Amino acid sequence: MSLIRRISTSITATVDKAVSRVENHDAIINSALRDTQQAAARSRVRLERVRKDGVSLHNRRADLETAIVRWTERAKSIATDDESTALECLRRKKECEVQLRNLRLSIEKHDELESRIVDQVKKIEARIGEVAQQRNVMRSRQSVAEAMRTINDIEGVSYGDIEDTFDRWEINLGESEILMGVGTPSDPLESTFMAEEEATELRAELAVLLKTDEEEPS
Repeated sequence: MSLIRRISTSITATVDKAVSRVENHDAIINSALRDTQQAAARSRVRLERVRKDGVSLHNRRADLETAIVRWTERAKSIATDDESTALECLRRKKECEVQLRNLRLSIEKHDELESRIVDQVKKIEARIGEVAQQRNVMRSRQSVAEAMRTINDIEGVSYGDIEDTFDRWEINLGESEILMGVGTPSDPLESTFMAEEEATELRAELAVLLKTDEEEPS
């Protein structure tokens, strides 16, 4: 097998092997990225549900605060005319106050939970970006490393050996071109003298022929 063919075959085998390793690495990283992205998607969906629950809790708190004010005003407005109803209004007010105290505790815990989930989702999304960026960097480094390894070490042929081979190839081609006259630069002055010398020789030959005809008897 010629050197060039061996080089070509080795390059193909080395690149195929390198591509296989890169694809295996990509498969692992891509699998991890997909899992992380799915986890992030699920977290975002759950976060939206938590936020909706939070909105409902805050709306409920506003309703209870409004109800407390309303029952208080009702108790005041009928205290003189209808004491029993006024007392019932105050009882309703106290029930709302108890519910409000419990609700505020729930809201406090809910807001804390929502804040933690928001932070976790941000960290997951940031990590996804970091992993994707690192994967791209590793792909580039792998490609460069394999290319340099292929150039510098092809079946034991060093880079210097390859350069020497190309030099010898160029020398052989140059010698062949010189022998065939290919690529030999022409000399205008040399060409002029050669043309004149050839014309002189031809004229001399023609003069001899004419002289011979004149000397022959009629």
